[in-house]
Amino acid sequence: MSFLLVWFVFRSMILGVLAGAVWWLVQGRTSRLPSGPVASLTAVGVGVALLADILVRLMVGGTTAFQLPRPDELARWLVDARFVLPLLLGIGAVSILAFPLPTHASRGSASLARRTPFSFGRGWWFIGVIIIIGAVLALTVAAGMASEPDEQGFWRILVVDTGVGGGSTTIYGWYYSRPALVLVAALAAVTVVALWLIARPPVGVDEANDVQLRRLRTLNILAVASGALLVHLGGILSSLAGTAFFNGGVRTGNGGWMVFGTPFAALEPALSLAGIAVTALGYALWVGVLLSAIPARRRVRALVRA
Repeated sequence: MSFLLVWFVFRSMILGVLAGAVWWLVQGRTSRLPSGPVASLTAVGVGVALLADILVRLMVGGTTAFQLPRPDELARWLVDARFVLPLLLGIGAVSILAFPLPTHASRGSASLARRTPFSFGRGWWFIGVIIIIGAVLALTVAAGMASEPDEQGFWRILVVDTGVGGGSTTIYGWYYSRPALVLVAALAAVTVVALWLIARPPVGVDEANDVQLRRLRTLNILAVASGALLVHLGGILSSLAGTAFFNGGVRTGNGGWMVFGTPFAALEPALSLAGIAVTALGYALWVGVLLSAIPARRRVRALVRA
């Protein structure tokens, strides 16, 4: 029973950890950060984000035997904040990964060419982030337009009206999405600034190692930002799956019974699976970045004089 409960609460994270670990074992070990402040701050930034996410899930998920002690008002606030939490954690992690700043090159630096936030990343890295943001915006607008105000005036319910009766259920409406959209914009801005801070100083004399380190840091920052967006997107999909599952019934005038549901009820299985998969992918990116902070063993070469 406890295993099933752990799986239900942490299934996306468990799948993400496994996927991230497999990727690291197969390919990620070739892209490790060198030991030092960069690796340490990377581990701290991503590790704190994952730990905070676990603690929040322990406070709001499962049964009373599986929850951490918390005030009821805090639990209710965390439930309402579940959509913005990944974005807040992503902003914090990206901010930490931006440091330490690269030192300015000494005289005789290898390259003095102008650099932009996009100088040390590949095009498809940035395209991937744009696609995720586009998906978030599309679902946000669609769900927001379908939402209606509840008794408190909050746009977070979906009303199903059959003409002879109906009902309502919660939906990811404007009440939840407007603060999230602000944080999506903030995460994008913080990410661009972090990339600019890394790319801005001139490349040092040891151009190959300098460029490689900046490329890895750029990749990690984009991965952390993408992971936060994917966990947020997965939360939206899972919420919409719960909304799609809503159904009810109403008596008709002839003594019959009519069953009704949401307009997108048929999408419930697909939305549920997509929510789990997308969230797991977000956690996998975070885990991959965390594992990149494990320093590689230095190879000691023996010099033998002839």
